[in-house]
Amino acid sequence: MRDNDPNDLGNYIQWHIEQNKIKKKSVSDYLNIQPNTLNQYFKQKSFQFSILWRISLAVKHNFLMQLGEELGIAYETKAEKELKAQLLEKEAEIEKLKTQVEVYKEISAARG
Repeated sequence: MRDNDPNDLGNYIQWHIEQNKIKKKSVSDYLNIQPNTLNQYFKQKSFQFSILWRISLAVKHNFLMQLGEELGIAYETKAEKELKAQLLEKEAEIEKLKTQVEVYKEISAARG
């Protein structure tokens, strides 16, 4: 095991379920597995991507994104990229409006 290896995925999932008071029975029902099988997942270091995907859906929590954030490698989602582009557009629009306001103030002062 390396220093930067992740925590055991099973413990990670179990902690989230317990902290958020999610009923394990409802998770196992959603996954269409026996409660014992879910308990076995909690003891595993890792498991298949599709299982993590299904558990994320079952508990309505994006473990993939959460784990990605903990990885510490920057990544922008499509939504974040779109929001940044919108923000740049809005900032440009604000600057244009500020300029217009200054022009109106100068015109008003010259008349006044």
